[in-house]
Amino acid sequence: MVAEAEPDAEFISAAEEIRPTLAAERADGEQRRALTDAAVRAMDEAGVFRAWVPRRFGGSEHGLETMMAATAEVCRGDPSAGWLALILGSGDWLVGLFPDAAQEDVFGDDPATRICQVLTPKAEAVPVDGGWRVSGRWAPASGCLHSQWAMLGVTLPDDAAFALVPMNELTVHDTWFTLGMRATGSNLLSGEDLFVPEHRVLRRSPALRGEFPRVRNDSPRYRVALVPTLITFLIAPMVAMAEQALEHVVSRSGERGVPFTSYRAQRDSTAFQLAVAEAATKIDVSRLIARDNAASLEGHARAGTHPEALERARLRRNAAHAVRQCREAVDELVSAVGAGAVAESDPLESLLRDIQTASRHAIAHPSANAEVWARELLGIDPNISQMI
Repeated sequence: MVAEAEPDAEFISAAEEIRPTLAAERADGEQRRALTDAAVRAMDEAGVFRAWVPRRFGGSEHGLETMMAATAEVCRGDPSAGWLALILGSGDWLVGLFPDAAQEDVFGDDPATRICQVLTPKAEAVPVDGGWRVSGRWAPASGCLHSQWAMLGVTLPDDAAFALVPMNELTVHDTWFTLGMRATGSNLLSGEDLFVPEHRVLRRSPALRGEFPRVRNDSPRYRVALVPTLITFLIAPMVAMAEQALEHVVSRSGERGVPFTSYRAQRDSTAFQLAVAEAATKIDVSRLIARDNAASLEGHARAGTHPEALERARLRRNAAHAVRQCREAVDELVSAVGAGAVAESDPLESLLRDIQTASRHAIAHPSANAEVWARELLGIDPNISQMI
């Protein structure tokens, strides 16, 4: 199976061109714990917030490989901005799976509308005439400070679901005080007695089987497997951060010695060389996994097929492994450089904080993903998660 015929070089180039702006705004964003207006504006003008919106609303509807490459470029300017390109882009794509009426509600007036998500069911929905009543609290809601809608996990009497709620009906609580990814503004949302019309609810079980209520969006983009797509997309910012760390360490390897040894340059040390080689290998493996996952997912979507549960579990397992490999690569590089790498003046320090935070996303937990795959392989029912 093959991925999209040709990644969109023009969009990837547009994402690359805003890297200097994002880098310049990065420190201010960390202090504010939210992206700056200038950073958001640059991403908007580059088309980042329309990249996964359906074409019928004026969006670009790019392929997964294009989205991953462009997100990596954004991340190289600012990892928090790259994280929001991932999260908000996923929100756009997920809305395209909802009933057409919900898509009209969200994108009808503006194809650059932004949707944050907390997909874990954290509230019960009570059936009422025409829809559901929901009260609850949801976190972490990355990008909520820049969003007009939120997609929130709820529990129905017979299933879990994702519910679309306008941000102006929710309260944002300032709770995001973290080691890394500080500018993502991943705060807590709360809402009381929210009315969610039936057409703004996407039931999880059929969606996981590839049964989506959308009608007009019938391109391969809206036939792709849900969870494997989300976790494969997650690899993009991790690879970008790890690549940045590697490039920085290599570029400085001739400037520093190895304390308490006769080496005047780190690059002359065999131990340093082996650490760099190990980190680079982990990054290459992660990149290969991302490409293989994307090719499998896009191939199924183009063929009109839906991967079986074991294949979806394999894709989820492999993506989680790639995420961990990227984190381990950065750890390896930091250890090779030594204590100077954790000084605030060294770019490695912020990359270390950001990847340590981002790679801990619950869906990428390596042991849980390995168990999900192994239970599927061994035929152990029920599995530990329905999110396959």
